[in-house]
Amino acid sequence: MSYKALYRTYRPQTFEDVAGQEHVTHTLKNAIKEKRIAHAYLFAGPRGTGKTTIAKIFAKAINCENDQGPCNQCENCQAITAGDHPDVIEIDAASNNGVDEVRDLIDKVKYAPIKAKYKVYIIDEVHMMSSGAFNALLKTLEEPPAHVVFILATTEPHKILPTIISRCQRFDFKRVDHQDIVTRLKYVLDSEEKQYEEEALTKIAKLADGGMRDALSILEQCLAFDPHLTLDSINQVYGLLSNERKLSLIRLLLAKDMKSVLITLDEMLNNSIDIKRLTQDLIDVLKDIIIYKNTQDLDILFVLNKSDIDMIVPYILTDEAFSMIDILIDASQHYSQTIDPTTYFELALLKICNHVSDEKTVAVEQPAVKTITESVSENDYQKNDETVEINEAKESKEDIKDHSEEEISADTIAAMLEDYDEEISQPETEKEQEVFVPQEKINIDFNDILNILVQAKRTVLNDIQDKWQVIRRYCYNLNTAKCATMLCEGKPVAAGEHAFILTFKYEPDVNNVNYSKNYHLLKRFLKEVLGNEYDFIAVLEDQWPHIRNQYVQLFKSGQLPAPQPVVLHHIDKEDNVEEQLSDAKKMALDLFGDIVTFEE
Repeated sequence: MSYKALYRTYRPQTFEDVAGQEHVTHTLKNAIKEKRIAHAYLFAGPRGTGKTTIAKIFAKAINCENDQGPCNQCENCQAITAGDHPDVIEIDAASNNGVDEVRDLIDKVKYAPIKAKYKVYIIDEVHMMSSGAFNALLKTLEEPPAHVVFILATTEPHKILPTIISRCQRFDFKRVDHQDIVTRLKYVLDSEEKQYEEEALTKIAKLADGGMRDALSILEQCLAFDPHLTLDSINQVYGLLSNERKLSLIRLLLAKDMKSVLITLDEMLNNSIDIKRLTQDLIDVLKDIIIYKNTQDLDILFVLNKSDIDMIVPYILTDEAFSMIDILIDASQHYSQTIDPTTYFELALLKICNHVSDEKTVAVEQPAVKTITESVSENDYQKNDETVEINEAKESKEDIKDHSEEEISADTIAAMLEDYDEEISQPETEKEQEVFVPQEKINIDFNDILNILVQAKRTVLNDIQDKWQVIRRYCYNLNTAKCATMLCEGKPVAAGEHAFILTFKYEPDVNNVNYSKNYHLLKRFLKEVLGNEYDFIAVLEDQWPHIRNQYVQLFKSGQLPAPQPVVLHHIDKEDNVEEQLSDAKKMALDLFGDIVTFEE
């Protein structure tokens, strides 16, 4: 027996086998059950979504010798499945689109079925018929003999005359869902006893773009390349890049490393990478990045997984992702106008290299950001912070006393406390960040530095150094500018899993970072940038070699202390926002006693 393609071998033979068109199959099954068979149907939708398949199943169902058809066992069902039933006629309108062919069809329509109950005409690609052919078919389609059913299938229903469409029951087929395609592919691979990777099936579903026939054709080609279906084999067959290589390319673009970008592009072209598909893949990756940065939800992403997110998200801003998408979409619009789209793709990459985080461009587009010294006036330097906090507490207390003269309910107290807590704990993105300038040098305990050094790991330092370059781009976001400005000139030089050491060239920068009143604000900002919470100490760049030499000497003499939990003695815990929240609760208890309850 000759070999049959997978899409023919595993063509659905019952309504239940069809993937992703429940709205069509359910309606047709009910029509058959209630014996409400129309004389003409129009199946419209993308290629490979099951139009012809469902047409054949419907032909079997209405002609099945059993009541619960199609049974695929009776003579009619088997003959229709084999394609040699005399009463089920398939016509390709692409090659039979003239008036003469339609007149010949009309002449045969009047004859009764030979074996079946209904004579079924399945006209594929019906939009290819000429206007004269449509007009010739019009009257017969409107009032055919009782024993005739027309099923018209098309991928372009807008090309069909409205007078034809109005005489048919129209069913719009949708693209098959990715998960439905994956489920069907698993069934086929299990039936063929082939090994496969789950990620490979997801990739095929994406390449198929909602077409089940396309998915099976892609699967067949990949199995011919390697019987063990893997993601790498699919990438090789179709000239695709892995997610890791796509993300590496995006990181090169973010770093504005034009030379490496051009070398990488040359390697891709040598490996016959499909530029059009790569462009779309990069857009999909950037779209996932934007979705994740706004939702923090991995389950709704299309192409990226957890490891991919960790590889790229810390290095890119949402605005940068949108900018890249705009440039890539603009390039893709020119692909259809040229034989070789490589030039437009290359220009797009060069444009991104010159556009991403261009400081001059951003400075024009964004309002000017004040430096720390500009944002804090001389009067602010001498302001007594404790007095301000006490005054604020008194004002809140007076507000509560004003209410105490009236009858105060528990709900009122809870609402007042909630408002007070929200005011204190309001995130930096919603209120102006308050930055303080120390009046004197901040003294650091050398034992704190030594404790970080004995726990240092090179891998942690490399990760922090890679992500540190992103901080400069936060300078152009008004909500994060102050923190980013304080940190962007720093250089991580040693890091452990819980803390790291920074060096700055100038002492004012060191003092700003080490100042207790700035510390917790900077710590929250770094948690967002680095993805983990770290303590940190800043030192002068000129002092770092001396500190390092002291550490080496202690190491050689065996006098290094044992690692201890990181505690920074120059940081005042009372400046932490969490302590302020506790003070607010204490004040409420002092005023109202046991009638106050707190809910987390």
